[in-house]
Amino acid sequence: MLRPAEPAARDEREEFRGTFLELFPRLRSFFVACGFQPSDAEDLSQTALWTVYRSRGQLRGEGSFDAWVYSIARNLARDEWRRRGRAAEEPVDDAVLDASPSAETQTTDRQDLERTVAALAKLPAGMRACLLLHVQQGLSYRDIGRRLSLAVPTVKVQIWNARRRLRSLLKEGVP
Repeated sequence: MLRPAEPAARDEREEFRGTFLELFPRLRSFFVACGFQPSDAEDLSQTALWTVYRSRGQLRGEGSFDAWVYSIARNLARDEWRRRGRAAEEPVDDAVLDASPSAETQTTDRQDLERTVAALAKLPAGMRACLLLHVQQGLSYRDIGRRLSLAVPTVKVQIWNARRRLRSLLKEGVP
């Protein structure tokens, strides 16, 4: 059975309503400027504002509220492009007749992939697991931490170190 919301919770939602009405059009414009379709921009704006509402207790008094909201929106946009594989980021060009890569490009890509797989294999298991869960499955730091029983700061450090070490291994030319 559903209970009516407590008066304090209802008051908080009503207070946030003004913030929502003020920020929603600005966020929608922001997401459209990032290259999303208007309907996607509306969905992302609602998601960003829901995150702001849920996380409002985490806002520190050091920065501006708008900067905090836009950092949430920017991260959300970045995550959405990653989730989509950046395929939707670039407009489709109907003038391109043959979009398949040349044999030379395919060979280079295959070699790059083999080098990357070899470099990933040289990473410590914990680093590799954190990085792959984040990059391949798109999991948040919090979700990775829950899955691997790690603190969120540890997950961040593991991913940062994995990327740094992976770059180094690829520069060296992994055998």
